[in-house]
Amino acid sequence: MEIVRTLALVVCAALSAGQVQDLVGLAQEDGWDVWVIATPNACSFIDQPLLTALTGHPVVVSATEISLPHFTAAVVVPATFNTLRKWSQGVADTYALTLLLDWTRRGAPPILAFPRASAELAQDSEFAPSLDRLRWQGVTVYYRPDLYPPNNNLPWSRILEILQALPNANNGQPS
Repeated sequence: MEIVRTLALVVCAALSAGQVQDLVGLAQEDGWDVWVIATPNACSFIDQPLLTALTGHPVVVSATEISLPHFTAAVVVPATFNTLRKWSQGVADTYALTLLLDWTRRGAPPILAFPRASAELAQDSEFAPSLDRLRWQGVTVYYRPDLYPPNNNLPWSRILEILQALPNANNGQPS
């Protein structure tokens, strides 16, 4: 029996979101069934028809009649300052945030967040505390702008490597 690993790919509004199909392809090559969940503002950056064709699933932006699967893991990339701040403070004003808050409270699926913030936003008094609150809540936050300048600009392949190393993400068991 083949074990299917399902990945929730939560996409926020940043320039790099326009290339998220590259991460989708890499994850699929690695055996993931990818579902793209986008914030409403991310929709102006992503190619929804392309992502739907690649994944075989509609891009999820709001609560729909579509039943989402039990996800094995979730990746939030690019995780914007706005989304990180709201998520860490329990504000659910988008469907993506509603899902993230639910998953965080339940502790499942394991969640990886890859913040992207300009130098100015990274200096905001709420940025570092937001990352700390999310870590405290069990989210794996990968923020290394020193290694991936200028704003934590990790290559998609590195994000997949980090996902592969995440405990419990590859056991194939639904969350």
